[in-house]
This record gives sequence, C-alpha cells and structure tokens, in this order.
Amino acid sequence: MTARQTQRLYCFDTSAFVTLSRTDENVIKIPTTLWDHLANMMRSGEIVSHKLVFDEISSNSKNPDFITQWITDKKEYFLPRSKAQEELMPEVVRKFPDLIDYAREREQADPWLIALAMEKSREQTLFDVKSAIVVSQENPNSSKKIPAACKHFKVEHLSLRNFFDALGLSTTLTKK
Repeated sequence: MTARQTQRLYCFDTSAFVTLSRTDENVIKIPTTLWDHLANMMRSGEIVSHKLVFDEISSNSKNPDFITQWITDKKEYFLPRSKAQEELMPEVVRKFPDLIDYAREREQADPWLIALAMEKSREQTLFDVKSAIVVSQENPNSSKKIPAACKHFKVEHLSLRNFFDALGLSTTLTKK
C-alpha cells in the first residue's frame, strides 16, 4: 500500500497580496520571477484564494494598481463560496465576530477564507490528505484576526515571510 502524502494548499488573504504589491512599489523591486512563481503555483493548484478576496482587491479604477492588474487574468483561482463554506462560516463569525467590520456595506472575505481553508483541509482522497494553510499579513498577536481564528479552528497560518521560508524561496541582491 502506498503511503498517504500531504498536499499543501496555500489560501492567500487580501493582506498577503497587497503587502507583496506594496513592497514591489515602495520598498524594493520584487523580481518578476517571484510573481511568475506565484502564478505557476496558482496554475498547479498550490495557491488559491476566495472570490471575495478577488473582489476586495480588484477595482473599477481607470488606473488599476499593480496587484489589480496582476490578478485580473487569474480570477479562476479565486474560488466561489460553496455549501460546505456556507455551513462553516457562521461558526467562524460566531467565534470571531471582529473578523467583520459591520460598518462596511460590502461582504468581507476573512471568515470565508477561513471556511475555505477548513473545507479544503477536510478534502481527502485515497492517496493524499490536503493541508490548507492561510497566508496573511495580519497581526499574529491579535486575538481577533485571521491568525487567532486559524489557531482556534486548527488551520495552519503563515505570514508571507514564513510562507517564503517554507518554500525555500529567497531573493539575492544584485547591483545594477
């Protein structure tokens, strides 16, 4: 009998995408190869996100920012809500009501992203087990944000730095 393998599925939050794009714009140029690698991970099914994350990032601006342009042709990797998520999400919000800003009129992605990760972690086949990991840049010390909810629901959480470390990705500095 073949040993079961764990497939890692990274579920990206808006904060992870936005932090990467802002770093690209304001601090240091992130190599194009990194953006290509992330796109390849999406195509291979290693990175997904929720449709609500896509909605939070995309804009109808005449001058869309970098991340809006980058995700535009990747909409298929931002998954819609499912029946399983609809069953899980109320419990997420009940335990962590501050994941939602009730003053905002638009639906918010955070509880749905956690429900997506929970759903994907429960999907198993004969030969593999999925481990869904939420990647966000939210404060890991907050008792009200994504990292706390992930811990409560036994979903792994990584910051971008820890995500890159887990993949063994780094950049090297070169002088032009």
